[in-house]
Amino acid sequence: MRRRLLKTRLRALLHVRRRNSGSARSLQLGMTSVARRVLVTGCVWLAFAAAVMPGSALAHVEIDVGDGQYVMEVGFGDEPAYLGQPNALALRVERYATGGTEPVDDLAATLSAEVSKDGRAMLLPLVPVGEGEYEAVFVPTETGDYTFRIFGTIGEAAVDESVTSGPTTFDSVQSLSAIEFPEPQPDPLQLQTAVAEANTAATTARTLGIAGIVTGVLGLIVGALALVRSRQPTVEAAPRPSEPSGKLIR
Repeated sequence: MRRRLLKTRLRALLHVRRRNSGSARSLQLGMTSVARRVLVTGCVWLAFAAAVMPGSALAHVEIDVGDGQYVMEVGFGDEPAYLGQPNALALRVERYATGGTEPVDDLAATLSAEVSKDGRAMLLPLVPVGEGEYEAVFVPTETGDYTFRIFGTIGEAAVDESVTSGPTTFDSVQSLSAIEFPEPQPDPLQLQTAVAEANTAATTARTLGIAGIVTGVLGLIVGALALVRSRQPTVEAAPRPSEPSGKLIR
């Protein structure tokens, strides 16, 4: 937020200088060389501080749309963006005007937002949060780069712009381990994967266990039948009487 404030002040300073160029020119004629050096040095340090201070504003990307009539500033609402933490697609829309820019309101009904990652996309409703500022809340559940798309209309101008996070645009999503203390917590995605693997292993073991029990029961049954059969007494066949031969025995 401090970076956004510094950037806003720097932009306002430049706009005021443009708007009051006549008075500023006359004022400069009366300024000493020392005062001019102080002013220039102050502006340089202000820009440097805005660039190096932690925050979110300078990690956003600005896109001119509508044939240069408007400028959109897009990025994460909270930066750095961390895995599993509520965040938002942040959008600021301004109109170029004489001497600077003006915020553009009432765009929630004409603009739509979309977030995508690795071929998966989700529409996000834009909600006004300030003058020319809008947010679309979501929770990033994977680390890495995300793509924000803004499409619809601003006034009479058609808009369809996409921008992906990266070093020259806005922050990518990071793991919470970078800021966790004293012991980092397990990564939610890794934990979910480990739980799924454990459940699969448990299901496999359960199936094998049931199969083993069934096989054991069948073996017991077969063994019992064999034992019963082995204990049954054997019945010997009675000798068959011999048939008379028809001869007399003396």
